[in-house]
Amino acid sequence: MKSFNYFGTIGLMLCIIFFLSCSAKDGEVGPQGEQGPTGPQGELGPQGVQGPQGETGQDGEDGQDGNANVIFSAWIRADWNSLDLPTVKEMHVPIDGIINNDLRDKTLVFVYFRQWGDGRIHVMPSEGRWSNTWYSFTFGLISVNGITIALESTDGVTLTENQYSGDRNNRFRYVLIPESAQSSKLDYSNYDAVKAFYSFPD
Repeated sequence: MKSFNYFGTIGLMLCIIFFLSCSAKDGEVGPQGEQGPTGPQGELGPQGVQGPQGETGQDGEDGQDGNANVIFSAWIRADWNSLDLPTVKEMHVPIDGIINNDLRDKTLVFVYFRQWGDGRIHVMPSEGRWSNTWYSFTFGLISVNGITIALESTDGVTLTENQYSGDRNNRFRYVLIPESAQSSKLDYSNYDAVKAFYSFPD
């Protein structure tokens, strides 16, 4: 009886395994396996605390209204169409689109005038450059719509052409200022200041 060679058998098996591993060809790539399930989404971190709201700014002051609502005439030539006497003269000046109620209702009414031989502009009522005259006006009368300008001699002496004639450059201009455009800081007797403030032409 032959004895079993244990170590020889083991050596033979190792040689066979080595031979098979070296001589085997690479096999085909197998199909891709199924995609695994998506993992759980992480939780959002805590939201930051909102900061305090800023203070509300102060309201700006309302701007001064422009001259959009101020009504002014051109320089009107003296024309004594209502009364023409040696010592008293009157002329009526209608105002288109304005009624007596408009003139009386919180409206400032001014009449400025120029005289012959005088570069200044005066505001009525006034004697102007003459010591014996008085220039004045009325408005809002029920019987007469518009403005009535009057010139009278204060000493009873007949008025001269230089004092009343339109040919001698005697001119008048009215200015109507509604409440919304009035200014407590403005000297309305100063024609140049009024003209500059409301931006109307010469």
